[in-house]
Parts: sequence; C-alpha cells; structure tokens
Amino acid sequence: MSTELPIDPGLVLRHVQDALLIVDTQGRILWTNEVFRRMVGREGEELAGRKCCELGVGSFCAEHCPATGAAGSGCSTGAHFNVQVDGHGGGGEPGSYCFVTSPVKDSEGRVIGYMENFRGMDRVRDVILQLELVNDAIEAERRVTEDLINSLADGVVAVDPELRITRFTPNMERMLGVKAEEAIGRPCREVLRGTLCDTDCPLAWARDNEGPVSGCRERLTAADGRSIEVSISTGPLQGRAAPEGGLFAVVTDRSELEALRREHEGRSRFHGLIGASPPMQSLYRQVEAVAATEATVLIQGESGTGKELVARALHELSPRAKGPFVGVNCAALTETLLESELFGHLRGSFTGAVKDRRGRFEQAAGGTLFLDEIGDTTPALQAKLLRAIQERVIEPVGSESSRSVDVRIIAATNRDLREQARRGSFREDLFYRLNVIPVAIPPLRERSEDVPLLVEHFAAKYREVHGLPEPEEGQAVSERALALLETHPWPGNVRELEHAVEYALITGEGGRIVRAFLPAPIREGSGAALVPPPAPASAAPSVEALPAESPEEAERRELEAALDAHHWVMAKTAQALGMSRTTLWRRMQRHGLKRD
Repeated sequence: MSTELPIDPGLVLRHVQDALLIVDTQGRILWTNEVFRRMVGREGEELAGRKCCELGVGSFCAEHCPATGAAGSGCSTGAHFNVQVDGHGGGGEPGSYCFVTSPVKDSEGRVIGYMENFRGMDRVRDVILQLELVNDAIEAERRVTEDLINSLADGVVAVDPELRITRFTPNMERMLGVKAEEAIGRPCREVLRGTLCDTDCPLAWARDNEGPVSGCRERLTAADGRSIEVSISTGPLQGRAAPEGGLFAVVTDRSELEALRREHEGRSRFHGLIGASPPMQSLYRQVEAVAATEATVLIQGESGTGKELVARALHELSPRAKGPFVGVNCAALTETLLESELFGHLRGSFTGAVKDRRGRFEQAAGGTLFLDEIGDTTPALQAKLLRAIQERVIEPVGSESSRSVDVRIIAATNRDLREQARRGSFREDLFYRLNVIPVAIPPLRERSEDVPLLVEHFAAKYREVHGLPEPEEGQAVSERALALLETHPWPGNVRELEHAVEYALITGEGGRIVRAFLPAPIREGSGAALVPPPAPASAAPSVEALPAESPEEAERRELEAALDAHHWVMAKTAQALGMSRTTLWRRMQRHGLKRD
C-alpha cells in the first residue's frame, strides 16, 4: 500500500491562513505564501532571495533571528514570540502577530532552513472573544440550571463514587436543617441518616448496578431529630462536566402526603372506634375538640355502641393521657357496694371491711374516672356524686373527713336522663352537672355502611383468637351474608355484630362467613315477612287468565313489585329479596328498571 501523500504539500501550505515563509540558514527567503506577501505588501519576485529582516517585519530580528546564532538552540524545539509588524508604507498590513519558528531538516537531520509562522493577534483575539462568549453562554446556562434545581420543591444531593457528598442544594438544607458547607465532603449516610443507609442504600445500588433507582421510600432523620418520610430517585451523573463515577439523588419530601394518608386511613379506625360513615366522622371530630378540655362529658348511646371506647379516646387525647383511666359500671353493684367502690371505706365501717380501701375517685387521681350506666344509680348516691363532681371532694364510707380528688369525670348512659330528670327519677341538678358536653354515639342501624369495616375487623380478630384459616382474597364473606349483615337492624349494635361474626366463623368452615352459618335471628330476618303481601283473592286474576311468563319477565315483575312495596328504597328492597344492594342494582340495570 502506497504511503505517498496524494496532495501536493505546497497546495496545502498555500491554504493555511497564517503568514508563512521559509528561509535558508542565512536568512534568505526561499518561499512565502500569499498571506505573508499581503502582510508585508510585496510580490513574490520582490521577496525571493532577500533577507526577511530587510522587510521590516519586526524589531526582534537582531536578537531572535533563527538564521543567526542569536536564536540558539531554541529553534531546534520551536520558538514563540509576540511581535509587532509595521507596514513601512509598502502597503502591508501592520499589526500584532504571534511569531513561531521551527527548523527544517534534511533526511540526515541537518538544519537546512527555517519555517516561520506569523499568526495575526486579531484572529487570536477573535478566538478568545468567541471562547469568552461560549464561556458566558455556558455560565448563563449553568446559572439557569442552578436556579431551576434550586426552585424545585425537591432536594438534590450529588455524591462521588465513595458516596461522599459533592453537592447539597438549598432545599436539602431546609429539609434536614444541615448547611451545605457542613454536608459537602461527608459520607451521605452521616448527613441523611436514612433507614436504608445500612441495608439497601439507593445510591449504592445505582453505583453498583450502573442504573437508576426510582421512587424508593425511606425515612431520613433531620438535624433536630425529626423523622422525614421521603421518596428518593437516584442515578449516575452524565455529561462531560460530570465527575467520573458521580451519582445524584432527587429527594422528595412526602411528610405531608403521608400525614394525609394516615389521617385518611386513621379516620376509619380512631382509637379503637371503627367506622368511616359521616356520623362516625362527626363523632371523631367532636371527640378531638372536647378531649383537650377539662369539661365533664356525658356520653349517650344505646347498649353496645361503644361508649367505653369513646371514653377511652377522650382520655387518650387529653392532657391527662399519662394518668390512669379508671372505670366503674354503676349498674353492676348495689348502692352500698357502689358507694364503697366509688369513695372507698375505712376498716370496720361495715361488715367485711377488714382494712382501709381507696375508692375509684382516688385511684383515678391525675387521670379520668369513667362512670358507666350512670342512669342506674339511686337518688341517695346521686346526691353524693353531685357533691364529689361539683366540689371535687369525697368522704370514704365510715369517715367524717373529706378528701380532695383531682379527676376528670366522663359519664355514660343508654337512658334518656333528661326524661328521667323530668319524671323525678334522676336528680336534675346532677344531670346538668354531667351534661356539660353531651356526646351522642350513633346506633349501628344509622351507619350501615360501616358494617363491612366492622365485619372485616372482627373476622380478623376471631380468626386469630380461634386459629382459623385465612380465606382467599375476596372470599372472606359471601355476598348474601354481607347483604343480611348490612340490612339487619342490630338492636344490640356493634356488640351484637361482633358476636354474630364470631358465631359464623366458629360454626362455619374455612374461616369464611356465609349466610347458612349466621345466627338464626339474622339469617331468618331476610324472610318473607318483609315481602309485600299478596293481593286480595277477589282482586287476583285466575291462573287460567294469566299468559305464559318467561323467567326474565317473572324476575322483572318480582323486582318491580318489591321496589314499589318498599318505595324504591334500595336497602329495604335488597333485604326483602335476600340479596346485596350491588346485586339488586345490577339486576335493575339489566331489566331497565328505574324510578320515574
């Protein structure tokens, strides 16, 4: 293969934009290009054989001419000078040039001349200016990028391959309470203090697998000890300016979102209470508002609605939460025993009182005393309770001295105390002393949409208690069973539902709740009594007079009759037909049934 240059080197030299000339070892010009001739304002025939120092191209010739000994050994490696060239009236182009010279050698290495190069400083300045413009543009772009990153709600961290922080944005400073100058140079695990730092660090994963990580959930610890829920996305830094092996992490603060999520989820389970219905949401809000006060609360609700749970929620959310919660069922004891239970007694005060005993008022000191079924107390005991609640003092049985007590009173009843006070069976002054803040608990029949939540809760509880298997997803309760549970009136409220779920699980199979194993009162509650009665015989047409009816037509007629009988109330109609509201709605859609 030929190695000869296919183009005449002279042609290449003529197209170089710098001024070029070649001189012999005596400084006589052997060759020039057009740019040099324009620079000195001479034609080629005027230059051939002349010494370049006669052309007035600079005052450096005497000291630095390569054809004399003055240049010395510098020419063997190339010499660089900045020179001033004057036109000398010859029509040349005066100006400043950068002068470069290098020796020309023959095949045996002997110097036979010199190549001299004059590059105009204007061109150099243009290049410098262009570079400055490019640098300005790059800097402007960098500032824009910086501003964009800093304006993001997310924080950004950059690290080197050893996971030491190289960049820490202002949002990271605000999020963690750590200044950038304190963070840069430190291992990121010392600054972020994340829950995954020692086990499954997303930055380490991105480094080791050379790929990004997206939406990794983690908790960081701020400088003040706060726990911050975050989402982290990581990846390798790219671009010519990026350090080799560098990584970045975009950190999104999810604290508010997580708080909202927990609040939303928590509102279906509130300090032991379960329910997402509007009545329960209203109850939760009232409990939160009342709990922070010292006011006496009267909880009213039917038996089995969870009055004690509400009382405990009031205590747990109150400033007295660290104190004791002491409850007593006023309906479970005789008047004498209840008085001793509440106020305590001295030894010998009655038969069997062999030692002094503190009552519930004193046991609840610094906390909350819950008086359940307060409506079942006698008028004599009510008078003593009134003094204790009003003056916060008690007298133990058998004592003649009073004792101060520091308790908050929460009472509960399933009776209408206002009506009892009107009839005289309950002290009116005690009623008003207790009824400072009334809290009413809705019965289960008024919040039937909470039944599925309660069934799920109790089913999980009793599967664990009795060691029953977990059914497949979506198979925990049959559709017909749930329809019955949702439409049952529940006179015993949540307590009755809990017992029904336990009964169905124990008597059934596979940890499922099905209609056949519900308690008989609930299972039979869907029966024919709720189906509209037949028309009087006189009004009913004979069987022979009725035309043949298809199964579809019969089903449509049955649905329409049931809907009309129950005034198109979906819940009651579904109960009468023994199906869920969802099934009823689907069948109505199939038959095109809708109320005008």
